[in-house]
Amino acid sequence: MILIGEKLNSSIPKTLEAFQAKDESAVVELIRRQADGGAQFLDINTAICGEAEQETLLWVIGLVKDNCDCGIMIDTTDPAVMAAGVQAAAGRGLILNSATITDRFEEVTQLARESGASVVGLPIDSEGMPHTAQEKCTKIDLLMGKLREAGIPDSRVYVDVLIETLATDGESAKNAIAALRHVAANYPDAQTTCGLSNISFGLPRRSLINSAFVSAALSAGLTSAILDPASPAMQAALAASRVVAGQDDYCMDYITYIRSQEEE
Repeated sequence: MILIGEKLNSSIPKTLEAFQAKDESAVVELIRRQADGGAQFLDINTAICGEAEQETLLWVIGLVKDNCDCGIMIDTTDPAVMAAGVQAAAGRGLILNSATITDRFEEVTQLARESGASVVGLPIDSEGMPHTAQEKCTKIDLLMGKLREAGIPDSRVYVDVLIETLATDGESAKNAIAALRHVAANYPDAQTTCGLSNISFGLPRRSLINSAFVSAALSAGLTSAILDPASPAMQAALAASRVVAGQDDYCMDYITYIRSQEEE
């Protein structure tokens, strides 16, 4: 599974504080910690920096390029900021987050065509966010059809199955699993993704819910997730989940992981 680090996000109070203070050492620590935890991409969202969103985004991209080899996910709803980020991130693997069926679609897909970047697609249209399994699958079909018409190959699409917390919707995990299976069956070349920890928002002992969900999601076809790759609980959950999902031949990665924990 492709691991996308979630910690360079201005919605996290400590991260926002570091961004606003231009605290290079704190941001570099977040970058290196996630890279060392196995992240292949780092999500960067500076939206809450307000008028300094673009300036801060470019600063953080520079720090990422100087301090790790991870690809970059540019996470913004402002197409102009995204375009500036694409230029700054040149030379790295790149994911644009995000376009919906109706919002930012033309701007983001044009940037993707020009840069070769992948696109996070949200199955949201003018009627809003889908909630049931049927709604998710129907809107995913609309999204994929439109992306294909725009010249974006399935292999460069990350379908976000839109995780909602179980605290307010007891069927959200089941509906997300159904959406994952739909993408795997009908668009096998496309990636799937989600903000994984959203599933447990507002609940106690969140790591227990996250661990259970990631195991089910991997088996259903989840191919990437935005998460904390340095979290010991998540590392353990991923190691076990890959075994259960049949993604770890002879359990070798799991055995290596357990031995590494015993040595510490």
